[in-house]
Amino acid sequence: MISLAYTSSLDPDFAAIVAPLLAHDDVQSMHSFRHHDRTALTHSLSVSTLSFSLARRLGLDSVSVARGALLHDFFLYDRRADKTRFHLNRHAKVALRNASARFSLNPVEQDIILAHMWPVGRPFYTYRESALVSFVDKFVSAREVTLMVLRSIKSRYTVLASRLAADLN
Repeated sequence: MISLAYTSSLDPDFAAIVAPLLAHDDVQSMHSFRHHDRTALTHSLSVSTLSFSLARRLGLDSVSVARGALLHDFFLYDRRADKTRFHLNRHAKVALRNASARFSLNPVEQDIILAHMWPVGRPFYTYRESALVSFVDKFVSAREVTLMVLRSIKSRYTVLASRLAADLN
């Protein structure tokens, strides 16, 4: 679980916005679902913190960005264990349904959650905030997947190097 004490290391404005969401048990449960090289919660926090910072600099609705980005992958299932078909196409709708059932969302937050997978599953964004979160999500996801692949290559290289060293001895 992510401790709420974690919010003390975040921008105080951001922490105040997301603390009520992070206090919810279902948001905390995102920590049990693997997502790229981390969990759905740590991934969503990365997307949310970066999106919030950029939204403030760009003069966008940073409150909606922080909340919507934190809930953008609020699908609450392990897609690897469930072998969920069409996850890429459907998880945004599932995330929106889950978030709407638990929190009061404004139209910007709803669109952020629903449109974050563009161009998969939705034609385009209604708000600039949605486009920002979608682009940040793609950046963070690419970074996470790249690191995961590099760790895998390093691990395989280490195993191969140790086998080669053993053969040489």
